[in-house]
Amino acid sequence: MNAPLFAGLFAVVATTLPLHAHGGYYRGPGTPVVVPPGSPNSGPPTGGPAGPSTPGAGTPSTGAGPSVPEEVSWQVWWELNKDPFVQQRLASSGTTTGSDDFYLGQRRPEMKTDTLVPTDEDLTTRIVPALVALLERERNRDVQTACMMGLAKIGLDAPGVDLEQLLSARIARDDQEVRETAVLAIGIAGRPQALAMLSALLRDDAGGRKLCGREQVGDRTRAYAAYAIGLLAHRSNDAACKQQAHDVLWSVLNEKDLKNRDTRVAAVTGLGLLCHVDQPGHKRLAWLTAEELLEWYQRDEGRGTEAIQAHAPVAIGRLLGRGDSQIHQRCKDHFAATLNATNKRSNPILQSAALALGMLTRPAEVHAADAAASRALQIHWEKGHDRLARSFSVMALGRIGGAANRDWLLAAWPRGNKTMERPWLALALGLIAAQGAARGEIDTGIAERLAFELPNAKKPEAMGAIAVALGLTGHQPAVSTMVTMLRDNEHDETLGGYFCIGVALLGDPSTAPLLGSVLERSRRRPFLLLQAAVGLGRLGDREANDRLLAMLKQSESVAVLAALANAIGVIGDRRAIDPLVALTKDEDLTKLARAFVAAALGGVGDRSPLPWNMPISRDSNYGAPVDTLSNGVTGVLDIL
Repeated sequence: MNAPLFAGLFAVVATTLPLHAHGGYYRGPGTPVVVPPGSPNSGPPTGGPAGPSTPGAGTPSTGAGPSVPEEVSWQVWWELNKDPFVQQRLASSGTTTGSDDFYLGQRRPEMKTDTLVPTDEDLTTRIVPALVALLERERNRDVQTACMMGLAKIGLDAPGVDLEQLLSARIARDDQEVRETAVLAIGIAGRPQALAMLSALLRDDAGGRKLCGREQVGDRTRAYAAYAIGLLAHRSNDAACKQQAHDVLWSVLNEKDLKNRDTRVAAVTGLGLLCHVDQPGHKRLAWLTAEELLEWYQRDEGRGTEAIQAHAPVAIGRLLGRGDSQIHQRCKDHFAATLNATNKRSNPILQSAALALGMLTRPAEVHAADAAASRALQIHWEKGHDRLARSFSVMALGRIGGAANRDWLLAAWPRGNKTMERPWLALALGLIAAQGAARGEIDTGIAERLAFELPNAKKPEAMGAIAVALGLTGHQPAVSTMVTMLRDNEHDETLGGYFCIGVALLGDPSTAPLLGSVLERSRRRPFLLLQAAVGLGRLGDREANDRLLAMLKQSESVAVLAALANAIGVIGDRRAIDPLVALTKDEDLTKLARAFVAAALGGVGDRSPLPWNMPISRDSNYGAPVDTLSNGVTGVLDIL
């Protein structure tokens, strides 16, 4: 279950927006819900859900917020990109897009347990019927959206259940959020036959209007259809399906009269999802689409359009991955030149150029010509003016890796501001060390530097980043230091949560009892509870599931329910199915609580080990937001 997100160059409204059951898990103090300034969602959404209605409800009081502006806090990047590192379902195998294989090139050793993931029979005879029954019985918005998203993630029919028909019937509902979720869920379910329906909605043609029961489909629904088409094509390995998705998305992006920012950004994002590096058979389409996006991105349509065009470099990076083809080199040369040109483009363009280089570039030791791209990122960190673009440059170097970038990051450490810059440098070093750890090679140089710096970092902002980075190194001698500092900082909900993650990333099973005790003490502190639970799941702790289920029955806090539902879904233990199914029928629970139970069931049954929106959240430029991408509640980066 994914959370109300975070920050950006936006207005913080963490204490006023309610949590939706379908809209994600609580990320806690320091990563508040945000909306773009002037957004129609800058207050509670129309017809808001049964959530906290008073300021601060469901949000614990804490002094642990970051001491830097939200848009340049490392926490935002980490929350959007962390899942391949922290989520360890109990018995997964194979390579998945956005997984450790995708990020690191080689899978980490898995910690098997005798706890089981659900079987297909569990899904079709227990989970799907329970979600369908709740969906048909309860018209409440939160229940409807949670059930639809759960069914989409499972993606299977059951006796007497046609998933596509069930979801499409709700596109004409009188609730905008339900309609949008239904459209998105159809894409997540990933059925090629649904492409025609989604295309009709995106084109706003007669078929789409009939599905909506309206004279026009509406811009927001069109945007969600574009995201859904991209996700559907991403999950498919069928060439015809991908080509059809390309044709409709590209056609809509180039509509002369299309002014809506959300629809245009969604079309660009959808095009970036068409192909990925795990599908080498579709390289030709990936190259063609990258060429088209590069040409579209370079068009001079005025400064006001650059925030939309800024999503193209990220889309290109997703399509191409790392490589040295002609289109790869042309893109790298252009983005590197953009970063350090005398005639600067807008900040979102610079941010995306840095992100794209991190996705496209190989270490100089592997491909000598790519040294220029890494050098451009280094220069921008040293001389750039936009804090977020500079920070993305550092993260790009960490994503690229290699000995030269490693040495540069270590040399940059003494020059970095302790609060604003060192957290990013630490995390970038952690990413480089994680690449070695995935191959069984521990980078003791990075690990020892981080372990030395950790006790000396006075600000929680820096301490949390170093703790996570040290965990990524896999350096076992650091366990005792991390355990001590977790105990010393547990009182700080945010910092304690990041120490839980750092401890779990080190992978020492002996730390599970400590995380279990933190979990028990965090019943009213949702961010810390979630991090401890995710850590226990990553360590393969067998008892975590039972503890979480017991808490789910007892809690009345929206934020805690969200954290519990997410944690249960992340662990994915089939023993949770029967208790959760029973809770869907419990009339003593509030409707919102039953919605979170439905979300937990969908998480347990999810056929993917990583969140459905990971292909969109990974490397996303949250410095160029639109409402449907993230408004803190109903954007595709926010939804369960």
